[in-house]
Amino acid sequence: MPGTVIGGRYQLRTAIGNGGMGTVWQAADSLLRRDVAVKEVLLPVGMAASDRTAMYERTLREARAAAALSHPSVVQVYDVVTEAGRPWIVMELLHARSLADMIISDGPLAPRAVAKIGVALLGALEVAHSAGVLHRDVKPANVLICTDGRCVLTDFGVARMPSESNLTTPGMVLGSPHFISPERAVGGAFGPPSDLFSLGVSLFTAVEGRPPFDKGDPFETMRAVVEEAPVRPVRAGSLAPVLYGLLEKDPAQRWDVPRARLVLRELLAGPLVNGAAQHVTDPYTVVPVAAPPPPRHVETPSGQIGGRAMLAPGESPTDRRPTRHVEPAAERRVSRHAAPAQVAEPTDPWGVAAAPAVVSPFEPAPAPAAAPPATPGRFASLFARFGALPKGVRFGMAGGVAVVVLLAALGAGGAFSGGGTPVTRATTRPSPPPPPFPVQVVSDDRGFSLDVPADWTKAGSAKSYYDFTDPQDSGRRLRVNVEAAGSTPKAFMQVVANILSKDGRKCPTPYATVNLRSDVTLGGRPAAELEYTCGTGPDMRHGLWRATVLNGKAYEFFLSVEDSRFAESKVIYDHAVSSYKLNL
Repeated sequence: MPGTVIGGRYQLRTAIGNGGMGTVWQAADSLLRRDVAVKEVLLPVGMAASDRTAMYERTLREARAAAALSHPSVVQVYDVVTEAGRPWIVMELLHARSLADMIISDGPLAPRAVAKIGVALLGALEVAHSAGVLHRDVKPANVLICTDGRCVLTDFGVARMPSESNLTTPGMVLGSPHFISPERAVGGAFGPPSDLFSLGVSLFTAVEGRPPFDKGDPFETMRAVVEEAPVRPVRAGSLAPVLYGLLEKDPAQRWDVPRARLVLRELLAGPLVNGAAQHVTDPYTVVPVAAPPPPRHVETPSGQIGGRAMLAPGESPTDRRPTRHVEPAAERRVSRHAAPAQVAEPTDPWGVAAAPAVVSPFEPAPAPAAAPPATPGRFASLFARFGALPKGVRFGMAGGVAVVVLLAALGAGGAFSGGGTPVTRATTRPSPPPPPFPVQVVSDDRGFSLDVPADWTKAGSAKSYYDFTDPQDSGRRLRVNVEAAGSTPKAFMQVVANILSKDGRKCPTPYATVNLRSDVTLGGRPAAELEYTCGTGPDMRHGLWRATVLNGKAYEFFLSVEDSRFAESKVIYDHAVSSYKLNL
């Protein structure tokens, strides 16, 4: 409280700010007779002793990390004292506003101002990384714009010295969802490129007035950071290449400090120089600089999820295109009596209302008495659209030989049985086994269908998902969803697992991954499956989540039940998997 003396020399006066680890006070140093800033660590009520100790160690680590750095854009640490059994950090007092406050109060900044901020912060990160210090929480709230013109990076409270043990649990992610790097969002290794990605998000936010991956929800935002391209900037102008370079998904392809600083300095000396010549009439124009970066960084996003950042160095986007082989004259071997396939196009890609019945082009249609022959063009278009035929449907010489052998056998049987006229016997496809319980067929106009228990009730949602819940047990539910995704099904499920492990509202702690498989299918396509548990004791929940990725979207569903009912409920999940169809 005001008036308290810390360390025998620092008298607290006024609280001037609050951060993730406590309150910052303006204080008077009675020994050197100067004003300073003192950071007080505030611990939550009821925190365990082990957690309290870890918080103190983190505070000391912050002081050691920042005190080891010397740069005008890094806040200077004067002292660390212990009072009432806990540490306090004494720093230089800055008369400044945070970049976050400036954006919120004044709106987006001019590209020239953002470029100058970028040069300053690149210098701060360069010094920190050279000393082996990672900030891990670069964001506008931790950037101070001082009245004397300095731009200072503060709050190394989550910084980590390589020589110190990790004070977070394995896989724990620190930082803000909007500004976290893709590799950290999926629990991967992090390094200097991770700080540079966060810097790119911060600069984008400063010039555009909004983060590039904001989805309004922490889960969706982190997924977008990993899988989606940033929104197209409209105010950045000639800063766009630098922003795209810092926002590369692949850390190996992301711009480093020297490259980003070189381009920013050339922009400040050229297109962003003061004067009437700097005005840009087209906000989408990218002004070339004296030493432009490679063309891939000048391109605007193509719309492909992940973009070039998901490719290996030197790899072309066409290198991963699957090779499809069509047997010669395969179209001529299609049954002359097969009815043309009818495909119902979805009318609302995000709706949840039941869609009209869809006839799959792979289901054999009954042969009318005078059906027109199937045209090669129709078969070719379907083959191109769906890529490969499902199991059990084959065209080619093998199928033709099988038919000839079958007819020959029938003819021979007729001769050996007495030489009578061969009898033609109609063959029928074996009927699939009935569901193990009464079901209702759920057809969604986004292109999928599946079976759920007949008496389970549907609960609508304003988002893209909806649930089916057991009326006798509200703890048993099955959720279906379609959402934007990129990369592979396994990468998508890794993001899901990482989010579940961090969000106690979605999954009570502790979270545990039981299994993560990529040798499964969904709707006839490669998929991934996550089995996990949430919580402990009688309230522990057990879940199974499966998803496939097609055309930039994840088609998914999961079953979540109490662990005590998991074994009896798994039959519901297994039947949902076997009945799931993609009708695209």
